[in-house]
Amino acid sequence: MLIPRSEVLRGSEFEHDAPSLGRKKVAHVQVPSGRPPLAGFRVCYLLHSFGGDRHSWARQGDGFLTGLASDVLFVFPESGRRWFMNDASGKRYEDYLLADLIPTIEATYPVDRAARSRIIGGFSMGGAGAIHLALRNPGVFSRAFAVAGAFYASERQGDPYASMRGGACMMPTEQEHDRVWGPVGSEVRRAYDTGRLIEGAAAGRAPALALEVGIEDYPRVVEMNRRVHRALDAAGVAHTYEEHPGDHGWPYATRAATRLLGRLLEPSTRPPDAGWPSARVG
Repeated sequence: MLIPRSEVLRGSEFEHDAPSLGRKKVAHVQVPSGRPPLAGFRVCYLLHSFGGDRHSWARQGDGFLTGLASDVLFVFPESGRRWFMNDASGKRYEDYLLADLIPTIEATYPVDRAARSRIIGGFSMGGAGAIHLALRNPGVFSRAFAVAGAFYASERQGDPYASMRGGACMMPTEQEHDRVWGPVGSEVRRAYDTGRLIEGAAAGRAPALALEVGIEDYPRVVEMNRRVHRALDAAGVAHTYEEHPGDHGWPYATRAATRLLGRLLEPSTRPPDAGWPSARVG
């Protein structure tokens, strides 16, 4: 069901049932203006950062994604501070995305229902969530990307960002983090451990992966993205990785997402059994 919204943003609000969460949910949807291809539109699920919402991407400028491709429908889910995962407090956002939202989008809009046309990406929390979901569910998405992904959150102890609070810090406190991830050694931490997921992907067919981080980001975030790049290389998982000027803010995130999506949406994007070019820094 489409519902009115107070903000003037391109797109519409899509209310739908979410049995995995036991309530209704609302996603923001941007539908291309033209007629769909014969097979239907491709779909890109864009996940927000910690504390964001379904409008976070759309607020960054009217139609900043519309120039990328005329056949892509964008869906902006919302998890608030819940990492788009089945978390330690019982919130099942991974199930919601896979079992509730995607089937409902595909039953409502003229989209291609094949994995070849499903893309997932995000910023910070959403970036790590996108890669984790793509690796945990092989065959669901053909492409996945992360801008400044907040990887290896399963290893976090305490509050490594404590000295940065009081300003525009977009990172969870210790309490907010552990509410979702559980204590050190929890089953949830094991299930969403970035390193374990990468090792598992080495044995199967991973989707096309693309990562980028800004060199002025928090040093911890820059290093965790470099670590993912090294781990993917070591596991033989094809991907692209780049670093560009930018910090942990939305202006950089939108520039990076435009670059990454532009690459992933190119007709020449590799088939599942092909390789990626080497990483580029700078």
